[in-house]
This record gives sequence, C-alpha cells and structure tokens, in this order.
Amino acid sequence: MKRIATLVLISFVATLFGCKDATAPKSEIRVETASEAARNDDRAIAVRLAEQKAAVDEAYARERIRELRQRSVDALRAISIRWDQTLDEANRTFRTEIAGVIKKLQTIKSDTESVEVDSCTNGARAMLASSMDTTIEGLNIFQSETGTGTGPSALKLQLGSDTLYAAQREINACAPK
Repeated sequence: MKRIATLVLISFVATLFGCKDATAPKSEIRVETASEAARNDDRAIAVRLAEQKAAVDEAYARERIRELRQRSVDALRAISIRWDQTLDEANRTFRTEIAGVIKKLQTIKSDTESVEVDSCTNGARAMLASSMDTTIEGLNIFQSETGTGTGPSALKLQLGSDTLYAAQREINACAPK
C-alpha cells in the first residue's frame, strides 16, 4: 500500500510540475460591453428604419405619379366627350347658325390646353388639340362654302375626325393599369 501511495504521490508531483510551465492560451475574442451592444442595436434599427422610409417614400411617389396620370386621362376623356357632343350639335345646326357651335368648340379646345399632363398624356393632349384645330378650321371653311359641303371642308373634317380617334386611343393607352 505504501508503494501505491508513493506511486500516486510521484505521479501527482510529476503532473504538477509538468503543468506548471504550460500556461493556458489567452483568448483573443473580444466581448462586447452592454453599452456597445446597445449602440450597435440602435445603429441596426436606424438602418432598417431608413430602408423602410425609403421604400415608403418610393411607393408614395409612384402612387402620386399614377394619380396624376389618372386625373389627366379622366380630364382628357371628359373633354373628348364634350367635344363629341358639341360636334353632334354642329351636325344638327344649319350652316348659317354654325358660328355659335364653333365658339363652343373653341372654348372646349382652350380647356384642353389647360389640362395638367405628364409625359404620356402630353402627347395625347397635343394630338387632341391638333384634331380640334383641324375640325374648327374645317367648320370655318364649311361655313363660308356654298353647296353640299363635299369640298375642302369635308377633307378637313375627315382629317379632324381621324386624328380625334387616334387621340382617344392615345388617351386610353396612357390610362394606368
């Protein structure tokens, strides 16, 4: 038993002396303090909030553009309807009394030029105004003509009508989906 105790004692002393020289490796991992962690969390929250705000601002801007375009399309469609109704009135009016209808058409044309437009509806408005100019010019020629109205006035009126249909297609193409 003495031998066992001596052996255990020797192994214990050897282990003790063997471990004495070896020091534990130092850890290079830096531990974040509570205040640093809070600052980092605040920074991360600020970044996420900025990203969310940018996304909301972008969506708002897209919606404003869509609303402006829709208002422009609606206004141009309403003017086109008024124009068609006044042209129907012109078809029922005698040549000698057409000056009053031409005045109404000129008023509608000036309303067209006051409509707020964007890049898409600007072309449609210009085409609509061109159609109106051509039609008014054709009616002025018709008013001064004699006969059946198959001369230059008919050509102008047909051109105005064709351009009007093209303008209406352009207006419809600009409508937001």
